[in-house]
Amino acid sequence: MLLARKGFRVLGVDRAKFPSDTISTHFLFPRTTAFLRNWGLLDRLAATGCPLIKTVTLDYGPVRIRGTPDAVDGTAAMYCARRYILDPLLIEAARAAGAEMRETTTVRDLIWDAERAGGVRLIDEHGQNGEARAPIIVGADGLWSRVARAAQAPAEIDHPARTGGYFSYWAGVPTDGVEFYLRARREILVFPTHDDLTCIWVGWPRDEFAANSAAVEANYRATLALAPDLAARVSEGRRAAPFRGTNKLPNFYRRAAGAGWALVGDAAYHRDPITGMGIGDAFLGAQLLADAIAAALGGTAAFEQALEAYSVEFRQRTRAVFQYTLRAAALDDPAPLLPFYAAIEKDAEAVRGLLNVVAGIAGADTNFNRQNIARVVAQAAATK
Repeated sequence: MLLARKGFRVLGVDRAKFPSDTISTHFLFPRTTAFLRNWGLLDRLAATGCPLIKTVTLDYGPVRIRGTPDAVDGTAAMYCARRYILDPLLIEAARAAGAEMRETTTVRDLIWDAERAGGVRLIDEHGQNGEARAPIIVGADGLWSRVARAAQAPAEIDHPARTGGYFSYWAGVPTDGVEFYLRARREILVFPTHDDLTCIWVGWPRDEFAANSAAVEANYRATLALAPDLAARVSEGRRAAPFRGTNKLPNFYRRAAGAGWALVGDAAYHRDPITGMGIGDAFLGAQLLADAIAAALGGTAAFEQALEAYSVEFRQRTRAVFQYTLRAAALDDPAPLLPFYAAIEKDAEAVRGLLNVVAGIAGADTNFNRQNIARVVAQAAATK
């Protein structure tokens, strides 16, 4: 969409037939909806009936913090958009901008001109083979990216998966905005979404995933019982979809570009879903990469330099989120920090600061360092 709007001829290829669903947190913090607003698409998403989310609740058991993160580029809106609605909206916008979008078509391999990617080999739903050539091939093809494999793009920063879990959609379960429940070795994420449904994810350490998968619903509900109010709401509702789960949640940065190719989204950078940053990071990467490609194709920068600059800037702008995600995905017992959270709960500015960390607007190190924790706790004690 972005490249077509810049006047370039674009071919987009996807093996799916849209509308199509996929495993995804599909939550949009203000840093994510800001892109949709800047691209002229936020009102279109709102018109799909997706409920507007105004508050974030962080529940640590004895302490419950509620508030709203800061606006980004003029929008504080938050949504949890189903992918079978969000993805076609983006595809429609790409087509409206002039891009050719081929569905039910799979990329089999890259075509190499010497050591530079010069095109792709394709196969459609009827088994017909084809080729397409271009000066740049972008792999926006997810965690198991075929483009990344063909280009032999290494993982340059790599941490193993830390969690695994299951989610489903529930009818008749009201929510107070988006709700995060953090317990020792447990996480529960709650999002209102399309069709008056509530998406609820339950996560455990990865080393417990196999055992919990043996009795998914029983272990899912046992975890919900750690948040009694939520468990009561769920017991009065109805599960409206099968459970879906995964423990394939690695944390990595791949090499994001090379001669004639580039990666974006989960193909370039993947992290645990506990922080709900995936779509926001994908949008950021798309904007940065589209600008870099436009500079290269427009003749204002050499291809290699433009793509390297994209890689560097993207890592710089996501590194704080990556480190925060690794910390959160450890699922440490929040008990040692309860005095800190209790102090934050009583201070509106501290609440705002914490929620900006959770929303990916501020770096975690500004809040979660020994000096700041001691300062906030001492200040709260002094004002009792």
